[in-house]
Amino acid sequence: DITFKLQVETTVAAVMELYWDLVSFNESVQVARDALTAANRLLEDNRKQVEVGTLAQIEVVRAEAEIASSEQTLLVAETRTLQQETILKTALSRTGVSNPAIAAAHIITTDRIQIPAVEPVTPIQDMTALAISSRPELAQSRIQLSNQELTIRGSKNALLPTLDVVANLSNSGLAGQINPLPALPGTAHSNTAFFIGGYGTVLSQLFARNFPNYSVGVNLNIPIRNRAAQAQVISDELTYRQQQLSLQRLENQVRVDVQNGVIGVSQARAGYQAALKAQVLQAQTLDAEQKKLALGASTIYNVILAERDLVTAQSNLVAAEAAYSKAKVELDRATGQILYNNNVSVDEAAKGVVPRPPSPIPAVPPAALPRQPR
Repeated sequence: DITFKLQVETTVAAVMELYWDLVSFNESVQVARDALTAANRLLEDNRKQVEVGTLAQIEVVRAEAEIASSEQTLLVAETRTLQQETILKTALSRTGVSNPAIAAAHIITTDRIQIPAVEPVTPIQDMTALAISSRPELAQSRIQLSNQELTIRGSKNALLPTLDVVANLSNSGLAGQINPLPALPGTAHSNTAFFIGGYGTVLSQLFARNFPNYSVGVNLNIPIRNRAAQAQVISDELTYRQQQLSLQRLENQVRVDVQNGVIGVSQARAGYQAALKAQVLQAQTLDAEQKKLALGASTIYNVILAERDLVTAQSNLVAAEAAYSKAKVELDRATGQILYNNNVSVDEAAKGVVPRPPSPIPAVPPAALPRQPR
């Protein structure tokens, strides 16, 4: 059961990381689409300015080149999203994409990566204690340690003296075969029915316990220098100590995992805040370049560079959000709470049936559907 629970935790963590990757890839597709929209808008503005003679024709060519680059970026993002869908469908289904219906279906992500404004503070000691009491690896090691204790008790019993007491009680029938000779008057044969013989006489003697036999025996075995048993006890005790060290190392590793999980979440949050600030600054830079271009104090090339920097900042923000989500998954796995926090039941996983109704699926706009690569 514990091994199965460990496998369920591993599977849930792997699928969640794949899912958050798909969510971030969808966000990357939306970023690429926004960049393409901005490039098309820039092209239209340049064409209007060329028509009125306030801009050189080469600026239209630059805008068209930027559109081609944005289309290529969008195509790469959509292709990566479709590939991630294939990976996730293979992980979620038994037959994978060999089923035509699954191969043709799209996975529509209904979640957005939400990063709280304030990270909940939990003492590291409490998280470590929760992990030590919840991780199935530690439960496995403790059971193995208990089994080894029983093995040592059995091995030590071989060094003890053995005393066997045997008692026996039996009934005998002494009638024998039927005597065909007539009994002489006054003899024991004529006075005792036991000497007549016959099967009925035997049965009556057995049930009446006329001729019982009693025996008692004692067998004492004292081992002297039982080297084989002594060697077995020493070997079992060494194995027990090794398992104790293994349990201690595993507990130390769990503490390291929790510490690394907390550090990972902290670093991912710092990376998200830095990426968010960079995106805001790049948006302000692009707005300033567009205003300068309208006043004739900048060039189309500078605007294009600012748009590229904004797209890069937005992509970095999406990657930072995905890194934060996967860091939270790793922290839940390290503390042994990944099944509880995601409402996954081990009993339902063992039965293969989820009796609970599925969560309602929110409406998804058609724009969220990925396109097939051209």
